Amino acid sequence: MANAGSERVAGAHTSPFAAALTEQLASSGGIVFIYRCLNHLLESWNLRGAIAVIEDPAFGRQVFNAGRRPLDPGWARNVALRQPPGVYTDPAVVDVADELATAHNLCTVAFKLDQLHYQSMHDALTGLYNRRGFDEHLTQAVSRSQRYGWGFSLVLIDLNRFKSINDRLGHPGGDAVLRAVGDRLRRSLRGGDVAGRIGGDEFALLLPNEGSEAVPPVLRRLQVEVGDDDPPEIELSVGVASCPEEAQTVEALYQLADQRLYESKRL
Repeated sequence: MANAGSERVAGAHTSPFAAALTEQLASSGGIVFIYRCLNHLLESWNLRGAIAVIEDPAFGRQVFNAGRRPLDPGWARNVALRQPPGVYTDPAVVDVADELATAHNLCTVAFKLDQLHYQSMHDALTGLYNRRGFDEHLTQAVSRSQRYGWGFSLVLIDLNRFKSINDRLGHPGGDAVLRAVGDRLRRSLRGGDVAGRIGGDEFALLLPNEGSEAVPPVLRRLQVEVGDDDPPEIELSVGVASCPEEAQTVEALYQLADQRLYESKRL
């Protein structure tokens, strides 16, 4: 594999190097592993720099610089823009083509694992968290509330008469409405807010340290057009439950918020 760099460092590196990287991949994985791998190269071979270049069919060219450094003009920028996929070091090292190939292969695997994890936690249609991803954040929020007393609100949002929208506009039109709601939610998030699509036409929010008074401003940002002859917004039913004031577990929060959502829909 071509290895960019202006100098050479002598010395071969044997299989324990690859074994150490493989062990790190098993323990960390994802993007974290890629940076750990590059930092491992810096420390093991006393290098100035190390870069991994990965070509992914879905995400295109991905460049990772050791230490999460910016790609300064010069060697790093040249590698990022011009070199084929691989792991590159500055200065270049000799007699380690197999080790660099192994590092690149493991970094590629780690990137794919990271994308698979992302897909498993996110809704493909809206880009928000799916039920699994949202529940993980909710569980963490409950744990922090129990430990530190930090309050938050669980907000359940249901699109009223969504079936009629699907019937009038077809599934592509219904999907467009769901994407629009997801986009509005994503753009309305503040630091610490979490949004998810947890069912067909049901969305959920985590609003840290906020009570029900924080919900109306969020809902006003969800005005979504559903067709030329339709009202400029869809009707929403909402249920809110606060932790720890009203409920202290994931199950109790869902139960209370869902009960209030049903009451909102009935009214």
